[in-house]
Amino acid sequence: MRVISEHNVITRKPHHCFGCTREYPVGTKMNYIVNVDDVISGSYWCEICENYMDKQIPHLYDDGIFYGDLLNEEDYPDRLNIKWNQKAEAK
Repeated sequence: MRVISEHNVITRKPHHCFGCTREYPVGTKMNYIVNVDDVISGSYWCEICENYMDKQIPHLYDDGIFYGDLLNEEDYPDRLNIKWNQKAEAK
């Protein structure tokens, strides 16, 4: 897989994050990545997944990442739940 472009966007409609599969509402800051393997495809990534991937050793994902794969990581779901619980408590 080769990344063609990557940029931060403010969403104009709800999108699911490729890493965690959570749906994010309109107006969410997300990273949009366009890549090519056999076909050209694009995916949206939330800040939590982006931060998590930045801290990982690059060769761990040489085979690629599939939709929702980050939820299978040992330490990822706990961090995600903490952030979502804090948002819910703030409302």
